[in-house]
Amino acid sequence: MPRGLRSPQTFFGRDSELAQIIDMIFSHVGSHPARIAILGSGGYGKTTLANAVLTHPRVQEYFGDARYFVACESVFSPGALLMEIAKTLGVFDGATDVLWSRIRTALNSKECIICLDNFESPWDQDGDIRNSVEDLLSRIAELQRITLLITIRGTMRPAQTQWTVPHLPPLTTLDRDAAKRVWEHTSDNYDVFAEELTKAVNYVPLAVSLLAHLAQATSPELLLKEWNEKHTEFIHTNHINRQSDLDYSIQLSINSGRMRANPSARELLGILSMLPDGIHKKRIERFKGILWGIDILSSLRTLRECSLICMVGERYQTHPIIRKFCNNHALISEEHTYALRDFYLGLASTRPFEAQASTHAEMVLEVNNTQAVLFGLIKLDAEDYTMQVQAISSFTLFCSSIGDHSDKLISQTVAFLQQKNASPSLIIRCLETWGRLHCHSSDLISAKYKLQEAERLCKAGQENKSPLHASIFYWLGEVNLLQYTLDEAITSFQKALKFHKHANDIIGQGDDYSGLGKTYIQLNKFQEAEAAYNKALAFHKLGNNTLGQGDDYRSLGQIYFKSNRLQEAKASYNKALQFHKLGNSALGQGNDYHGLGDIHVKLNNLNEAEHSYKRALKFHKLANVILNQGNDYHGLGNTYLRLNRLNEAEASFYKALEFHQLANDTFWQGNDSMELGNIYFNSKNLKKAQASFHNALKAYELSNSVLSQANALQNLGRVQLAGSQLQDAKTLFENALKMHKQGKDIAGQKLDQDFLNKVLFKIRQRRGY
Repeated sequence: MPRGLRSPQTFFGRDSELAQIIDMIFSHVGSHPARIAILGSGGYGKTTLANAVLTHPRVQEYFGDARYFVACESVFSPGALLMEIAKTLGVFDGATDVLWSRIRTALNSKECIICLDNFESPWDQDGDIRNSVEDLLSRIAELQRITLLITIRGTMRPAQTQWTVPHLPPLTTLDRDAAKRVWEHTSDNYDVFAEELTKAVNYVPLAVSLLAHLAQATSPELLLKEWNEKHTEFIHTNHINRQSDLDYSIQLSINSGRMRANPSARELLGILSMLPDGIHKKRIERFKGILWGIDILSSLRTLRECSLICMVGERYQTHPIIRKFCNNHALISEEHTYALRDFYLGLASTRPFEAQASTHAEMVLEVNNTQAVLFGLIKLDAEDYTMQVQAISSFTLFCSSIGDHSDKLISQTVAFLQQKNASPSLIIRCLETWGRLHCHSSDLISAKYKLQEAERLCKAGQENKSPLHASIFYWLGEVNLLQYTLDEAITSFQKALKFHKHANDIIGQGDDYSGLGKTYIQLNKFQEAEAAYNKALAFHKLGNNTLGQGDDYRSLGQIYFKSNRLQEAKASYNKALQFHKLGNSALGQGNDYHGLGDIHVKLNNLNEAEHSYKRALKFHKLANVILNQGNDYHGLGNTYLRLNRLNEAEASFYKALEFHQLANDTFWQGNDSMELGNIYFNSKNLKKAQASFHNALKAYELSNSVLSQANALQNLGRVQLAGSQLQDAKTLFENALKMHKQGKDIAGQKLDQDFLNKVLFKIRQRRGY
């Protein structure tokens, strides 16, 4: 059976809903696959019904193994939802940045049915997050080969998706007969006392099931007596669909004989209730070292026997209703609360680019749990929130490094600190992190806004000219560099350098010189760039900064390459590779191999170039960096062109374009489209060539690259000339010539004029001159 699916062992009272869903699925399965939302309150059996649908004989026969169940309970952002879907589909290996592309391919490969269970977790969020989740859901719903099923708490269906009509009504509680059958299936002592108990819990499926399990060890009469003594008010008020209706059934389970016989099980239940993702089976040994005095294996067994936890995939988790109850009743000791908080605080505080491979894997497995603990920690009353803010900042940047750019945690932290009138330094630190987060997600406008807000606070307070103030200017420099506002970038890096000097921050000064070097490279000022990187290298050596030295050697290699000093470039890239290996930097090694690939192409060592680009791509996938993977595919495309492997070249440029679109890098999108246009032009496919060159022109216009626009116009003119559209070709070459003059490109102007002369000659011939 496909991963995540479980045929319900107890399924009563939902036959009509099941029949309606099956009819909805098969009425138009070939032409208009169903989009169905199972609505209802918590504990009403939505997940059970969904599993019944996915394991129904007709569904099994038609869809086979293409039946997918995605647990969304611990998912709170679009990025996390993408990751969970990818895990279920088995396409999670590789870069998280292109998950949607791989998910779409998997779902389009054959007819399938997918269920997004507990969809309210990612969907029921504030404005922008809800809109993003709805947009993702609508994109899934637009795929024509999938049947879509979601379970969601409440009575509202997400917008932007066209749900199949007639809509499935929200689930209600069970009727008396169905509740009786649930009980009898679980315990063989259904009587008048059991009937009274099921009525007291409003026939809610979860509550009935829990009580029936307890009745295996305790008679219904005694259970009802205890209920009446402790929960009489709720029997007589006839409240329906309230969370409090389930509380006592959960309490009875927690106080059952098996739980009393294993006191550590109660403690572990409290711990699991703090962790939305529970404990992964691979992590049991790790938690043995954290949770002293708890027999984890026997406690897990007891909790499963008492139906207080279940296995969700490979994780031991509590039901969300039980978790909420436990969090309100403080089942966990102070000792274990602090142990758990210290563990996740330490894990979150790990700097993302310094984590060892094993720590990185641990951080990925514990992302949702870490976030939940950090949310709780920041809301506690404390004299000093410094440790919490440092952990939240590091954790936010780690999440960004694995493709989740949600700003929910950092935004709520800022709001809380402002409410508490916390130290401005902490708010500034959070704003700096927030700006970096937006920078990593290519939201450069928001990044600049947050960083400028942080800079204003620095200027007004005690952080003026501090290392934190310098860091803000450094990241403003990075944002300006990405926006191609290069004069502003230089100003920002110079201010950062001034403040780092004031604070005697050696490594900071090295980073600032590196930023200046990057900017000078963009300005083609290679002498200034080389001088800046040599200064950066001196400071990074003085500060014993391994990765900084690796980055400096790589950038010097880039300068030597652009200056056609190829042997010096090769030596610098190899030196950089040594430092990046020493620092365990996947990103650094990927960049070094890409640089070596460029050198091999220029030296016409094409087999070595292909090997280097593939190595670069491997490391950039490990580092989850979208833009660099696009550049690697572009390099491979150029290599395959030179090797006359045109099909591989075309495929590589399309992959490059896909990644550059994800990275929102319009300049490189233009480069990819230009290369595709050249392939099509040389193979005389003028229609495709024109489309590609036109796409390149649009991309270059967005990136404000004048010379690149001129080249795209020139190529569009070549297409019109080859198609004998002479007047159109004349206009395009004239426009290209104007832009090449504007960009002071003499070679480009000469080529434009040559093409114009050809066009004018053909026009005169056509007119009979």
